[in-house]
Amino acid sequence: MGTTGGGSGTGAGVTLDITLSSKVPTVGIVAWSVDAPIDSAYVDFGRDQASFEYRAPVDLAEPSYRTLLLGMKPSTTYYAQVVAQAGASTYTSEVRSFETGFLPNGLPVFDVNDVNATALYAGGGFTVNCTGITSGGFGGGAGRSWAFIFDKDAELVWAYELTETVVAGCSRARLSFDGKYLWSGNFSNVSPDGALMRVTMDGLGEEESYSLPGRNHDFAVLPNGNILYFEQQNGGGYTDGSEGPDTIKELDPETGMTTDLYDQTRDFNAQIEDSNGSHTNYVTYVPELDAVSFSLRHSSTIGLISYPAAELLAVFGGPISTFDISWEFQHGHHVLADHILIFNNNGSNGGSSVLGYQFDIAASTATEYLDYSSGNSSGAFGDVKELPNGNVFVTYSTSGVMHEVSPEGELLREITTSESLGYSEHVGALYGSPPPFGG
Repeated sequence: MGTTGGGSGTGAGVTLDITLSSKVPTVGIVAWSVDAPIDSAYVDFGRDQASFEYRAPVDLAEPSYRTLLLGMKPSTTYYAQVVAQAGASTYTSEVRSFETGFLPNGLPVFDVNDVNATALYAGGGFTVNCTGITSGGFGGGAGRSWAFIFDKDAELVWAYELTETVVAGCSRARLSFDGKYLWSGNFSNVSPDGALMRVTMDGLGEEESYSLPGRNHDFAVLPNGNILYFEQQNGGGYTDGSEGPDTIKELDPETGMTTDLYDQTRDFNAQIEDSNGSHTNYVTYVPELDAVSFSLRHSSTIGLISYPAAELLAVFGGPISTFDISWEFQHGHHVLADHILIFNNNGSNGGSSVLGYQFDIAASTATEYLDYSSGNSSGAFGDVKELPNGNVFVTYSTSGVMHEVSPEGELLREITTSESLGYSEHVGALYGSPPPFGG
């Protein structure tokens, strides 16, 4: 029957087999058949067979309707049931039990302190992150590198070791748009050694690596499944003491081809020259505006361009700001239709802060509505995301601290670890499109 912990059986015309991934033993693999043509199907699973926690959609094009069960805790008994539909007919398997395996030693350990658990994002969700920036050039040190996902209880539910891969100095991990892969990227700070890598969520597929000289810090996922990233125009490093400008690019992972989307010298050349380089450190897609935002650290600027036309829409902060707002150095940010959250590395209280501004591009006005300063700091990196209920998820990357706070800036939860972290992706579910497309 395969990996220990699986189960199989027959019920109502559906034959079901469940095994565990040998690479990521918290991932269940369901293969099944039904003795009639069907139109759609899903797999319900969870720790309580009377009340399933999760629902995995089934791709009917997969051989044996192969479906992954994601988000499960280690060494825990789960139950699963297949439900298939054909017109007005429904075929339901019997409920099968199985036990997940252990994740490897050496992974980060998280401690949780809930200040106001009742006000947390009700969807709970999952957090995607990675370790390895210390071995990738920030803060010194070495050690093992991991891409991982933890659940609403801050318990790890997925992990893949990156230590011996091209992205060992990991600073960003993200889900692919179709949810079938986990992407990782190395820090590669001011370096020609930029790379990306993707692995299947069961960890059983071949690692697919992409060498992208001059790429660094961050990348994002586009609705077409392509990857958005940036690279130094000089190929990585310094030219006459300057990092120089960057180009935002798009990678087609199926062909390996890249295309130039936006040359920063078009609108930011003077300030890049004055700052000895743009030092882009963050990029993301903004679905509400059909746009791309990017962070130029050295000039404390966030740019916003249309996608795919790449026309400049607005500038937040810096010497050519559309709005009368400013701060000193930033990394992570979250742009929405009419407001922006910014991780300000050098906050006014000596630590880092999260700034929130309501803005109107047409009127060139912006009003501050949030200045969350907890006393924690992240000298580099740092991330912020607005959750579906309006709460704000903050990552102090180099301090290994994460906060969930209310829209008004009240601390609701603190998660701590001894590891330096990369940028965070907080998702409502491990199925469907990832942020900023999903919850």
